[in-house]
Amino acid sequence: MPTRVASANVLYTLGWRDAREALRQVLAEGPDLVGLQECYANRIPLLRETGTVRTVPGVPVTLPRRRPPTYHWVSSLACGNVVGARADRFDLLEAKAVVLSGFGRSDRPDRAFGTEPPRLVTVGVFADRLGPRTVAMMSYHLAPGVEHLGAYIEDRPRLRARHEQEVARLQVLVAEHQRAGHVVYAVGDSNFHLQRLAGLTSSWEGREDEPGTIGSATRKLDDVHGPGRATAVRLLTTPSDHRAVIADRDD
Repeated sequence: MPTRVASANVLYTLGWRDAREALRQVLAEGPDLVGLQECYANRIPLLRETGTVRTVPGVPVTLPRRRPPTYHWVSSLACGNVVGARADRFDLLEAKAVVLSGFGRSDRPDRAFGTEPPRLVTVGVFADRLGPRTVAMMSYHLAPGVEHLGAYIEDRPRLRARHEQEVARLQVLVAEHQRAGHVVYAVGDSNFHLQRLAGLTSSWEGREDEPGTIGSATRKLDDVHGPGRATAVRLLTTPSDHRAVIADRDD
């Protein structure tokens, strides 16, 4: 069953016009499922321009709509992670945000009060009208500043432990939804080059030497993990500092 999945970190400091353009470019690729990062509560009106919005925790969103929705969005009010699914293919069944790590001490000298903020993953479970299946779509953004050239930075043990905890809890969440019978996609910014997730396949499998998602060379922090290998992967340059990932899969 062909499914196009996108992941895009929409830099939180972008102005309204650039953020709208970044989202427009991603949606112009026609993804069936979308994961966004750094898309905080102030951008809910932007999401409403293309669809319905379910917030987690559930806060009523009453902005008026003038046209039928193109996407069903699930937006976390706490972490800026968003998942979306095409409204003409998917029906939203469940929405939640799950804590991967809480407040903690940081090894980074630039962190205010030496503290790391909490990290959560946003989850939407959708019924697929094209077949008898349900899909769990997850969007994550893991702790930054832990990696250099694909290895943990040695003098940041607290950040390493935190990042490893976040990956482990994300993998548990993936396994729980797989055992529940859902097809699982986990997408986002791991802040670690070529991060792998147990039980899923990275879109960069077999494409490790292709261009990266941030900066120069092949550094790949953003990924679309899913069942089986991706049949096609391409990068999309937007006004954000990360390139969006568009992955096609046959589930």
